[in-house]
Amino acid sequence: MSSFNLTRIVTFSPFYTLVNKSSYELEVGELLSQTATRWHYVPSTEVRRTGSRTRSVSEPGPFRSPAVVLQCLPLWPENGSNKLCVRVVGSLSHSKFFFFSQQDNGTLLSMDMSLQCGGIMVDINVSNHATIISFSEYYDGAAPALLINHTPWATISYRQSGSEVTHKLEPCEARRFAWDDPAGTRKLCWSCKEHSGELDLQFTYDGQAQIHWVSFLDGRQRVLLFTEDTGVVTRARQSEELEQFQQELKVSLQNLGLSLINNGNRQEIAYIGITSSGVVWEFKPKNRWKSFSQKNINQLEKVYQSQLSGKTEGGWVRLDSNLEVNLRPAIMMMRQPHSCPVRRNFLSGIQVEFKRSLHQRIARCESLTVSSASSEPKPFIDVSVITRFNQHSNVTQIKYFMALVQEMALKIDQGFLDAVAALFRDLKRLQAEPTDASLSDVSGLSFFEHFHISPVKVTSVLLSLLDETEFI
Repeated sequence: MSSFNLTRIVTFSPFYTLVNKSSYELEVGELLSQTATRWHYVPSTEVRRTGSRTRSVSEPGPFRSPAVVLQCLPLWPENGSNKLCVRVVGSLSHSKFFFFSQQDNGTLLSMDMSLQCGGIMVDINVSNHATIISFSEYYDGAAPALLINHTPWATISYRQSGSEVTHKLEPCEARRFAWDDPAGTRKLCWSCKEHSGELDLQFTYDGQAQIHWVSFLDGRQRVLLFTEDTGVVTRARQSEELEQFQQELKVSLQNLGLSLINNGNRQEIAYIGITSSGVVWEFKPKNRWKSFSQKNINQLEKVYQSQLSGKTEGGWVRLDSNLEVNLRPAIMMMRQPHSCPVRRNFLSGIQVEFKRSLHQRIARCESLTVSSASSEPKPFIDVSVITRFNQHSNVTQIKYFMALVQEMALKIDQGFLDAVAALFRDLKRLQAEPTDASLSDVSGLSFFEHFHISPVKVTSVLLSLLDETEFI
């Protein structure tokens, strides 16, 4: 909405839009009832047509003549079913219905094979102000899974969870799997003789049955392999997780100080100091060391220093927090509330870890901060990345990406910002025009299995100590 003088202009735009990125002319159907479907013609980006046409299923008539390229078409739903289907122009059969109001990063819809269109990909991008429904052609790796029956005698039965349609995977057969009901539960059910399971295509290895199965990525294609050859399963697992690291690098900095100085006026603008945590007491209940709370750390350190100086005798001691520990250097145990070893340690201010194997890279970087008195020291910033490289694919597989930032309070003076701006003002002269190589650089595809970034809330209040003016 905009206005000037005495006139106010109100513009209405559709919330749902349809985009056809494929080479096929498509019709998108909206489910009105069990027997009625409302169809919208969506031209291909390669066909020069204009406008959209609405008709019933049985209505005949030619389409509009070619005119100009149309990038997207509006969709105005008539009911609350939130389901659509798609078909190629000239075909009487259509795909299964799918929800168009939910985020979907790519679902393969089975189509009529007689038109040489095996499938259409639908991608739904939902935001606060618009929802874009895009259709594109099938590409290698678009199927939810590639099922391979490596056994010489067993037949595998599989179906979608909640669906009555059952498929057979014969011995020594490979077949791509697509959802029979895209709007249903997206889990794969399989059975072989007395063994069965329900999987969400994020598998782990099961070696208890005579027929083993393993899942892995081949480029962008998820592969599910059934076999009775344990050697095949072992090699597939070793390539994923059991691969030995060839290089390992760890860098720990106990303290780090950075000073920012303006050489022009010989003024120190900022000093950043990162220090270690000091003494940290840890316990090992299972396979990993965990820190005590800051309150327990203070009590343990007080008892340890008292025994070290000879003021108190060593042995089992009960603390105010009901911890019962023995802090003798040769023992270092806790028996209440858990029976496990303890140790006296400290956490580095900055710690960087890098591991490398033939197909994997693992990197982790964390910077320490000291939280409140009731909490143990935690990393202020913790970034972990696990990437995998396939010799037969250019797709970078990022198996794990996590970035955590602890809650913080940051106060910056307006004078400090002005000093930093003046310091880096000369760097504008070094900015050059982008070269042809940088303009033509196109990064490759990346596949993320686990991606997590902690929510960050920023409240900005700028204060100036010179004029005592507050800017929000």
